[in-house]
Amino acid sequence: MKVFLISVLILFISFCESAAQNSYRSLTPERIYLHTDRDVYTAGDYLFYTLYLQGNQGTMSKYAYLVLRDRHNSLIAHERLEIENLKAFGSVYLPDTLSSGVYQIVCYTNSMRNEVEEVYFNKEIVIANRFDEQLNAFTEPFNSSSAVTSSDQTSGGTTGNENLLIHPDKEVYNPREKISFYIESNSIAEKSVAQLSVSISEIVPGVPAEPAISEYFKNASQSAYTSDSKQNSYNFYSEIDEPVVQGRVIPAAQSGSKKDSVNKNDAARYYTILISSPDSIVNMQYAKTDSLGSFRLLLNHFYNGKELYIRIKDDVKATIVLDDKFDLIEPFTSSGAFNVHGIKTFLTRSENIALVRRSYNEQLVMDTVKKFLAANTIPRVYYKHYSSILPSDYVELIDFAEISKEILPALRIRKSSGSFFSYYVNIPGQTQGSTEPQIFLDGVPIDDINQIISLGSRQIRRIETLPVTRYYGEMSIAGILAVSSNGLLINNIQFKTPTLKCLALSSQAYTKPEPFIPAGSDKRIPDLRQVLLWEPDIIMDRSKELHIECYASDLQGKYRINIQGITSSGDPVNGSAIITVQSKSN
Repeated sequence: MKVFLISVLILFISFCESAAQNSYRSLTPERIYLHTDRDVYTAGDYLFYTLYLQGNQGTMSKYAYLVLRDRHNSLIAHERLEIENLKAFGSVYLPDTLSSGVYQIVCYTNSMRNEVEEVYFNKEIVIANRFDEQLNAFTEPFNSSSAVTSSDQTSGGTTGNENLLIHPDKEVYNPREKISFYIESNSIAEKSVAQLSVSISEIVPGVPAEPAISEYFKNASQSAYTSDSKQNSYNFYSEIDEPVVQGRVIPAAQSGSKKDSVNKNDAARYYTILISSPDSIVNMQYAKTDSLGSFRLLLNHFYNGKELYIRIKDDVKATIVLDDKFDLIEPFTSSGAFNVHGIKTFLTRSENIALVRRSYNEQLVMDTVKKFLAANTIPRVYYKHYSSILPSDYVELIDFAEISKEILPALRIRKSSGSFFSYYVNIPGQTQGSTEPQIFLDGVPIDDINQIISLGSRQIRRIETLPVTRYYGEMSIAGILAVSSNGLLINNIQFKTPTLKCLALSSQAYTKPEPFIPAGSDKRIPDLRQVLLWEPDIIMDRSKELHIECYASDLQGKYRINIQGITSSGDPVNGSAIITVQSKSN
């Protein structure tokens, strides 16, 4: 009987463990797809993109990170993207100093960083410098007969798994003629809408078509949910609402070791990390390190794009190492997909087009659809102060010792062994002079009164005092002294405790090019657009046909209508079609 009960218990435990594992694995890992307006650019162009996110509804990331790097793995651009309704869109400027070559776009969320980098979205693009006549970065096959010429095998062909039907009003258009087509789909669920991005760009002969969003997400969902235990010492947290700031405190004895190495003996104690930004209002967030010296916090939206002071409250010898969200470990190696017959001819033509358009001083007009601004709510340390004093209302005083003596009756400053010490009198629960108040200069906490003791009336705009014990979260503060200077003197402070200054990330604005309008163009100026349409933000209802119009340019050849998107229920949709621009004489 006892053996039977033990066997049943073992089976029950095994079942629970199996169910738990299956429940964990059933969670859909986040995946990203990036639709770009084209694959080939000239240095000085803008790259336009639309991002689509798939994952677990209700718990998906709000932010993604985009990196553009060259073949040497040097970052050309990096952006934080803010995701709304499973989508984000914007643009990346490609500096006109870039050398010709193949570049890579990589995009991912913070939670995806817990997996191997192979699950990140990545895509190769070509950038040609208009002054590069040799184009030595590109090679072509020796046997020209191996070139891919059939339209269904080039980037203009269909990509499979298409569930959007595109109906152009005709297949061949004259230069500058209106192009009209409509889209229909039966794959959009009832009471659901699809968010689409549409591009019509010139086909690059011989270059294979990239996977469409439906195909990409299908393959991504079948990939293993693999934990990446390789290089980092962090668990990366999902940024569902606010961005996560995380890092480590490395004691001086360990600061010479690799930042990603983890040793349980590295952190001999727990530390308090203070984060604030120069401002007229006292602001602060803080975090506690764990036993390994790691810390993390949800950064208030108030800090978006602002300069941050990150410092250790404790007087220790250590180094703060912040997590770099744009740090990629795996190197970029080109696939060679653009080394096809005729690529140099196509790029030379694109370079000449860029030179002609610049000679006519053609300027791209950008439409900023939405900006992501810092929040109005501020992580205030206090809301009411005891007194607010303007030193300019009084006789000029030469330093802060004189100021405290004459116009700050609750504050006392004394000198001992060449250093100054401040304290508030009559704070309940505090013995006189036992603890110094928390001092803020221009909204940022500093070490002690010695750092501002030389400031006189001319350097100080306002002083606020709070001579009571203040509880800020779990932190107990024996009074607050807040000083606002004339000219942000916080930038001149030499901190005694480990301090790191950095710029908080801000989200890139939603941007797109204004649509081409032929009525406003001079017919004597050649229209050499290689992208006839880029529209990143279209809403499609299942019950209605979606009609889209644009205009052909003077460039004759084949163009691909490429539509990618995602429904409000998270299902990918896509479709493509090929049209030709050709003059009547041909």
